[in-house]
Amino acid sequence: MPKPLSHFRIVDLSCVLAGPFATQLLADLGAEVQKLEPPEGDPTRGWGPPFEDGDAGETAYFRCANRGKRSRAIDLHTEAGKGTLFELLKDADVLVENFRADSADRLGLGWKRLHAKFPKLILASVRGFASDVTASRRAGYDFIIQAESGWMAITGEPEGQPMKVGVALVDVLAGLYCANGIQAALLHRERTGEAIHIEVPLMEAALAGLVNVAAGTLMTGTPPKRWGNAHPQIVPYQSFRCSDGDLAIGVGSDRQFEVLAMWLGLDLEARPEWKKNRGRVKDREELVALIEARTKASTVEEVLAMCEANAIPASRVRSVDEVLFRQGGSLHNLLQPLYDVETNTVVPTLATPLLLNGERACALLPPPRWKP
Repeated sequence: MPKPLSHFRIVDLSCVLAGPFATQLLADLGAEVQKLEPPEGDPTRGWGPPFEDGDAGETAYFRCANRGKRSRAIDLHTEAGKGTLFELLKDADVLVENFRADSADRLGLGWKRLHAKFPKLILASVRGFASDVTASRRAGYDFIIQAESGWMAITGEPEGQPMKVGVALVDVLAGLYCANGIQAALLHRERTGEAIHIEVPLMEAALAGLVNVAAGTLMTGTPPKRWGNAHPQIVPYQSFRCSDGDLAIGVGSDRQFEVLAMWLGLDLEARPEWKKNRGRVKDREELVALIEARTKASTVEEVLAMCEANAIPASRVRSVDEVLFRQGGSLHNLLQPLYDVETNTVVPTLATPLLLNGERACALLPPPRWKP
């Protein structure tokens, strides 16, 4: 498999998820990643259960974002620790860190000082908030950013409480932006010889992730609502109850709805406004009730068979374990077992969803064991 980044060295001072997720992607693409952890280790080494061995061993949280790296402990509050870091940076292409800006400056890791000392070094900084806003000194955690950015306000049932997304998706988004920025910076340096500083604020990654919701709010000034599993701009596009479970139906075109209407026994000549999505959105409650009356009288398999025969996007609502353990080779081929020579065990992981010449991009090293 091609390793496009195999000639680059990354020093990773970041912890928890956003920064480590970015450097794991770079490792999957071939980069050599040296993870430097504080003396007590990356905090996620203790964020469990689940643990690898009941109530001990490696955590799932650490495992999900640290494949392909080598690790060592370092105390940046000592001169010896800083000396070790600066020795590594002599041969490094990129330094990734997620300190608050003022903390990075106190440690001597601000951009101006680093750039003066290592002019070819690219610095990538993951922050809670951008360095040019009032909140720049606040720490950033995914949950706090989901609350602060409006994500929670639009997630959950319409009459329910605001809810966070089920995973730390802001961290994942920020990690992807960070990895993308690093690769752009490497290309820029190869073309011009100039190293640059990349900053990825979690808050702004979250706002960018609002996509059409943010665009609609900017367009109209109207605050968006929570819609549960329904889509604010497309109908029908939500989950429905069947006699034996739930399924999701996503009607993405007027032609698809015409087919669905035939199955429902609807006379669209009598309801011509439903031929177009805007009419269906306007009459959402009436139409959804008609659909759910039919699905409740049907099994999931019956509805899925109809949808598949007519090219209407649909899926049963699956559990995570079902997808991982029983749908490999059917819905995905993302499972990647890695051999751990230290423990003589096989570590199950998920590869990166990138195929390079038909092969999944995945670093061969399992997440590093803790050696304080």
